[in-house]
Amino acid sequence: MSLTELLCCLVLVSLCISGVVLVSSEIIVKLKISLSKTAFDSFIESQRLEAIVRSRPVELFYDFRTRRVSSTTGDIFEDCLWENPEGFRIRFNGDGSIVILNGSTTLNFADGSVLTIQPVTGKVTY
Repeated sequence: MSLTELLCCLVLVSLCISGVVLVSSEIIVKLKISLSKTAFDSFIESQRLEAIVRSRPVELFYDFRTRRVSSTTGDIFEDCLWENPEGFRIRFNGDGSIVILNGSTTLNFADGSVLTIQPVTGKVTY
């Protein structure tokens, strides 16, 4: 094998490895966002159930500066991967109904996907 052939093989291997790294990093980012959506959906559902069990309201506060959602129960959700530049405030009543007190509950992610918490029903779509 000549030096030219060896260099061509090394370049091809480098390009293949670069392609795999780029594709896998994109897949990892999308998976991370998808898991974050599911985790947040589970978090707000647990807070709704907590309001029902306690028979009194539970409020959630999103602070965009710290990128975390805090609850009046003391629970905190810190894996906020959405890019909204404003906070929101949600209250789950003792009967499980939801009231959006402040801000937008349409959450935009880096991959262009959206998670929406519907007013009144509290249904989460993504």
